[in-house]
Amino acid sequence: MDNAVFDVKPLPLSFPQTFLPDRDLLARLLGFAAQNGTGSKEAISAETGIPTGKSTGKVEPMIHYAKGMGLVTAEKSGGEWLLGLTALGRLVSAQDAALGEPVTLWLLHLLLCRRCGLAKPASGTADAWFVLFGEGAFRLGKRFTLADYLAVLQERHGAKACLKGLSSLVLRSYFEPRAFGGIVAMQEESHDGERIFVRQSAPFQGDYFPAYTVYLYLLWDELFADRTQLAFDEFTEQTRFLALTGWEEAQTAVWLDWMATHGRVQLDRHTGKPVLLRLQRTEQVVATLYDGLI
Repeated sequence: MDNAVFDVKPLPLSFPQTFLPDRDLLARLLGFAAQNGTGSKEAISAETGIPTGKSTGKVEPMIHYAKGMGLVTAEKSGGEWLLGLTALGRLVSAQDAALGEPVTLWLLHLLLCRRCGLAKPASGTADAWFVLFGEGAFRLGKRFTLADYLAVLQERHGAKACLKGLSSLVLRSYFEPRAFGGIVAMQEESHDGERIFVRQSAPFQGDYFPAYTVYLYLLWDELFADRTQLAFDEFTEQTRFLALTGWEEAQTAVWLDWMATHGRVQLDRHTGKPVLLRLQRTEQVVATLYDGLI
């Protein structure tokens, strides 16, 4: 069973520094990684035009973002980075080089929010995102304030100095066009002069179903690599899939039937609960990401 995301460990909590996931800069980084790019952050900056300095800068945050989104493999040794593209990164680079398609952005959003491993308590690859979207449905509810979100992060990570800026940055990334502003994963309201954030459901449209199937396969590889058959209830419980998508059970059933009809999985509902059998390799499924847009 191939693992198209490879070895993604938890990212440092403060990996963004103060920088949003910038689609233009990520696209430049993918071009560098496509050449199996090797170099220091200064060399990568010179090659790509992504600004950096000695103690701060955007190169390493963009590497962490791209790694967390499953687009690149990245190893650092002695100040040198070795970057390569994953199967997903190769496809996105070829088909949506500007990272502008909503299908691409929704998938990258979900991957950035995903759980990392099955250890308890659950934590995320990019934990601030996992807390907000994966655990947030239970801890914050659908509507919450920045202070609510910050309090949950502080309860989880202690009184770290980075958390105030990080909580603001995560939310801001969903309103900035150069980041995730092209999708409506979060909306904002005002109540008695206070900003209220409202989490939104993932689009329930057939042209997005291939992306959600790619997500399922990638997480299956990471969390259940030794299994070819998996109860869907176990998948949703461990990955927080329904919290992340905001779907109802009836919607999920439609998507499961779509996957079965398109030969991605075999469904067994004899026990009353769906059990999934993998029918394809992950790279085959990744290759279908943009099929709904044709």
